[in-house]
Amino acid sequence: MLTPKRIYVEEMLDAGVGTDDDVSENLADLRFINRRLGGAGVVLTALDNELSSGAPASLSLLDIGTGSADIPNAVSKRWRSKGIATQIAALDLSSRNLRIARSRLGIEPGIELVQANAMHLPFAPKSFDFVTASLFLHHFTEDEIKRLLEGFVRVARRSVIVNDLARSFVPYYFFRAFGWLFTKSFLTRNDGAISVLRGFTAAELRDLGAQASLGRFVVSSVFPYRLLMIVDCRQASLLS
Repeated sequence: MLTPKRIYVEEMLDAGVGTDDDVSENLADLRFINRRLGGAGVVLTALDNELSSGAPASLSLLDIGTGSADIPNAVSKRWRSKGIATQIAALDLSSRNLRIARSRLGIEPGIELVQANAMHLPFAPKSFDFVTASLFLHHFTEDEIKRLLEGFVRVARRSVIVNDLARSFVPYYFFRAFGWLFTKSFLTRNDGAISVLRGFTAAELRDLGAQASLGRFVVSSVFPYRLLMIVDCRQASLLS
């Protein structure tokens, strides 16, 4: 009763709508939402758990569909606070997103911004210790998602960490009713509601992982209305 059918409606930001000022407001909104409503924290906790047995002197990470690059920023700060040397790449298809993130929102030192298509990652196999994708997969169809997951695993040595939206009428109507209180951009208010309805159930995400032949992975629900997928790439069946 609380889970609507998944929709396939293009979001305004994906369609290139808005001026640089509009996009800057939208990306700033998304940074706030990720910081306060389970975005960056979900990824940081997952990475901490992956390193619970001890962290090496250096680590590398690729963040796909990075948007404002807030996830790479948070990871860079966390790892540097632990004395870990970092190599972090933040990839997005939109050169505009990357340009605005760099010029207006701020990027931590040492983060490389990469403009590229996630369907055709320009990296050799096993190039990064970790690959992350936050609020990204819901932009795609099921067939595209399977291809994306396979590509993520191809370039990851240790783990792939996916953080996305759990589809439900509860966050949808909450955002429609109260989103204006914590967002500034009309892009955020339009796309946020659509994003919820483009999200997944835990069962759907598990099924997509199984169809992509990822090997060993887990999908868990995280408050509030987030889904976390972790793929163990050291055990994954895809080697290329």
